[in-house]
Amino acid sequence: MKIPSTTKAVLFDMDGVLFNTEDLAHKVFSSLSKKFDYPFQEQDHKAILGSSEDFWSHYMIDRLKTDVTAAQFASLFWNELQIEANQHLNLMPGVLNCFQVINQIGLKKCLVSSSHRLYIEKLLNKFEILDQFDFIVAGEDTKHGKPSPEPYLLAVELLQLSENQCSVIEDSLNGVHSAKLAGCHVIAVPTVHSIGIDYSEADIVINNLDDIKM
Repeated sequence: MKIPSTTKAVLFDMDGVLFNTEDLAHKVFSSLSKKFDYPFQEQDHKAILGSSEDFWSHYMIDRLKTDVTAAQFASLFWNELQIEANQHLNLMPGVLNCFQVINQIGLKKCLVSSSHRLYIEKLLNKFEILDQFDFIVAGEDTKHGKPSPEPYLLAVELLQLSENQCSVIEDSLNGVHSAKLAGCHVIAVPTVHSIGIDYSEADIVINNLDDIKM
């Protein structure tokens, strides 16, 4: 598919779009859940896919039936995820090709993620792609995370563009909804953790980032 001619910037989600971190997160959620005798399943992953830390941490402790607080669970999760990322982090298919296409067209790029800025920058630096982005909107930069439009509205403001000049690439329904509410053109790229999800709200659905052409 070709990026719409009206597009001046491409806005990327990170987890599940740039990196295989949704796979790693699923492994960590499953491992932590076992410690509380809760069988974490794909339906749980679908429920929290692309959501803010506040949402998924409360979702998990509600199901774990534990005295552990949401903040404590989130801390456990991030510690374990860092370990997994250090060992098993990979780029998703087509990422570098997609960057090349966007650079050739001359579009700006912005990363819009629910993750923490330090974590984002660590992952980007590991693959030497931090300088690919003009701006980064991290989880702590907005009061309300996805599916609120606030993260993408902030990105549009930083880019000094209008919403209809921005194309968003998302893997989660929460992310798609956030971007559509912000008024952006949305490209959905599902992963194994979003099988069965209805992406009809997106403007187009692709298999992976290799599908994006000049």
